[in-house]
Amino acid sequence: MTHVLPDADILVRKALVAGYAARGITASVWTLWPNDWYEHMPLVVARRVTSGPATDPRFLDAAIIAVTTCATDRTASSLLARQTRAVLWDACVAQFSDAEAGGYLSHFFESSAPAEDRSPGPVLHTDAFRFSATYRITTRPHPAT
Repeated sequence: MTHVLPDADILVRKALVAGYAARGITASVWTLWPNDWYEHMPLVVARRVTSGPATDPRFLDAAIIAVTTCATDRTASSLLARQTRAVLWDACVAQFSDAEAGGYLSHFFESSAPAEDRSPGPVLHTDAFRFSATYRITTRPHPAT
């Protein structure tokens, strides 16, 4: 029987929350920009974006995850972006698992390193700074029981 591949958004969000807690990092984690985003800073928005096919639709998915950090000063946003990279790397190495998502993380590849995002978008305040990066995160389903 073909396995159902995990929900990469849930896996990444929960891995970030757990990793931030373990490192003492304070940030709210979202899959989509909240309407009241300014009240949640520092914040991280991490979500799967449209990309190529699964590596093997029976066992492996390779999700492109777009990550944006936002904080009230540039230094804090840059640090949060770099910490997020480290947390995701560690979560993949540890094969972070979540039952609700239906699987675990298994491989990390950086597609684009964190860089300041100066494009127009949901952040229009002069005291809000964004950094964006993309990662290819491989997920695997839990073994059938």
